[in-house]
Amino acid sequence: MHPDLKTQVKVAGKLTAWCAQHDEKTLLPAKARAYEHPSLSGSETVGTVQFLMGIDHPSPEVTRAIQAAIAWFDAVRITGIRLERIAAPGTPRGYDQVVVEDPTAPPLWARFYEIGTNRPIFSGRDSVIKYRLSEIEYERRNGYRWYVDRPAILFK
Repeated sequence: MHPDLKTQVKVAGKLTAWCAQHDEKTLLPAKARAYEHPSLSGSETVGTVQFLMGIDHPSPEVTRAIQAAIAWFDAVRITGIRLERIAAPGTPRGYDQVVVEDPTAPPLWARFYEIGTNRPIFSGRDSVIKYRLSEIEYERRNGYRWYVDRPAILFK
């Protein structure tokens, strides 16, 4: 079995995505920095899928892993929103990043998804999981990519 296949997360018996970090011994999802919880990754999974797609003559297990990850990305894509920087005088960066509704926006994916629910999760340095970007402190809200568009390349 290809080593990457051992770390693909199964939820209720169904293959999903990969995590940003895995425990080196158990290979289970692991915590990293305070704001990086064990979760499914809408960012790091893209590179893993691209790597697997580059294998000549993939095994049925590799093909199944790729198909499952792409199906997961399709299921968790976020539409109807975009990120916008709004002026915020007096803040360290002079702006704040907010989520705004936009039915014409291209799809986005969360950087981290809660395992088992597929809800986007956000967290500040206090390590408390929140479900809205606006709920975490300014520094983390504006100093980290909480939404990504990179998975779109898998659908071209």
